[in-house]
Amino acid sequence: MSNDNVELVEIAICTDPWETVEVDAFVCPTNSEGRLSEYPGSKIRKLAGIDVETPVAQHAPIAVGAAVVTPAGNMRAKHLVHVPNTEAPGGKVQVEDVLRATAAALVACQVKGFGSVAIPLMGAFENGIPAEEAARAIHGEIRAFRATQPLRVLLLAKDMDELEVFEMAIETAT
Repeated sequence: MSNDNVELVEIAICTDPWETVEVDAFVCPTNSEGRLSEYPGSKIRKLAGIDVETPVAQHAPIAVGAAVVTPAGNMRAKHLVHVPNTEAPGGKVQVEDVLRATAAALVACQVKGFGSVAIPLMGAFENGIPAEEAARAIHGEIRAFRATQPLRVLLLAKDMDELEVFEMAIETAT
């Protein structure tokens, strides 16, 4: 069975500095406590320049596979979509967690009527999975998503290594 809605989702790789990316939503990986102590959440917290943790923590514990939307503060993005991909700060991330976090972000974007979203490589850091697996999981979940309205997805690559893993994920899927 083919995804008739696949044409509603446009996927591109973006290497722009995160603070300059103009989108309706910017995905902010977190943990079930809503703490942004680990990269990339810690970088997003700094770029936002406002307290983005307290509004999220008020909903804790947040299940992996759920999302909380907040303003993005000083970023060019309008909103942050906080998605836990682990239970505790610094916790071990599994491929399934990245899949559920990606799906939660996409659903939140559709529910809120967002037309564009930026997704950094998540789950591939100190206590995570290999970057190639994380990129494949994120891209695969985007491709499988049953969109009901147009959505432009920017896969955010902070360096050449991340650019290559996102490119490989896209190439191997086609």
